[in-house]
Amino acid sequence: MKVFISHSSTDKKFVRMLKDALLENSIQTWLDEDQLDLGDSLVTKLESALDTSSHLVIILSPSAVKSDWVKYELKKALDNQRTGLVQKIIPIKYRECEIPEELADLLHADLSNEVVLPIHNSDRIKFISNGFEGVFLKLVRAIRNSSKEINKDEKEEIIKSIKSTEPLIEKHSRSIHRGNYELIGYNTIESRLKHQKAISSKNDSFESIEEIRPILLPASLKSVAKFKIGEKIEIEGNLPFATYGHFAGYRVDDLKIAIDKRTRDAVLIRARRYYQVEIDIEKKIIRFVNEFGPGPKGKIKSSGENNFGLAA
Repeated sequence: MKVFISHSSTDKKFVRMLKDALLENSIQTWLDEDQLDLGDSLVTKLESALDTSSHLVIILSPSAVKSDWVKYELKKALDNQRTGLVQKIIPIKYRECEIPEELADLLHADLSNEVVLPIHNSDRIKFISNGFEGVFLKLVRAIRNSSKEINKDEKEEIIKSIKSTEPLIEKHSRSIHRGNYELIGYNTIESRLKHQKAISSKNDSFESIEEIRPILLPASLKSVAKFKIGEKIEIEGNLPFATYGHFAGYRVDDLKIAIDKRTRDAVLIRARRYYQVEIDIEKKIIRFVNEFGPGPKGKIKSSGENNFGLAA
C-alpha cells in the first residue's frame, strides 16, 4: 500500500509529522518534497504517483480548499477510485474550513479544534491536546482495512484499459471542434474595453466591468460555436487547472483567437503563438493543446497590453 498525501504547503509542518507517524507504522507515503527533483515535470510526477498510490489522504484547511493543485490531485484520485486504482480517499480536517462538495458524503477526521505547538528548531509541530492519537489510530485502521494488494501487472492493465478507451471517446465526441489558430491579445486597453462594454450592455450579471475577460473567436467558427455574448467559457492551457473568459463575438479574420491577458497568464498560454486548439461546444471549454511557435512576423508589437498581441 502507498498513501499519497494531498495538502497545501502552508500545512507542511503537520504533514511531515503525519508522514513520520505513518512510516513508523510501516505505511509507505508519497510526499512531493521527498520525491520531486529539479527539472521534473510536476504534472507527470503527480499523475504517476497518484496512479501508483492505493490511498489518498487529503489534508483540509482554508489554504488547501483554495489550492488548484489540491483540487487537481483530488479530481485525479476520484477518477482513479472509479477505476479501482485508488481504494480509498480519507479527508482530514486540519484547520476549520468548508468541506469540498466532492467529499461531503465521506466521514472525515477532525483535528480543527486540537491545540498544536511548533517544535523548537524543527520543521514539524506537536499536538498538546489528546485528539490526534485517536484520529491517527482510526486513520491507520482505515488504511489497513481497505487495503487490498493490486500487483504491478494489474495496475498496468487498468491504466492500459483506461487509455485504450480514450480514442473511442474522442471518435464519438461530435461536439469537439479542432483547429490550429494564432492566439493574440488586445494592443490597447481601449480595444479590450470596447468588448467589455459590449458584453456589459447585453449582460447585467456583472458587478464590475473589470470582471469581464473578453474572448473573440475566428469568423470561421460562426457556424460551429453558438455561444451567447457574455457567456462564460472555461480555458485550459499548460497547467492542470483551468481559468475562464467571456465570449465577446467573432473576429473579421479566420485564424486568430483574442483572449484577455489575465486569462492567458492564469494558464500559461502566450500571445503571438500558434496553438492546436480544441473547442468543446457543449461543455463550453477551449483547450490550448500544443504550441507551435511564434506568428509569421516573429516579433511582438511594441505597444499595447504589456506588449502582447494585435488589435482585435
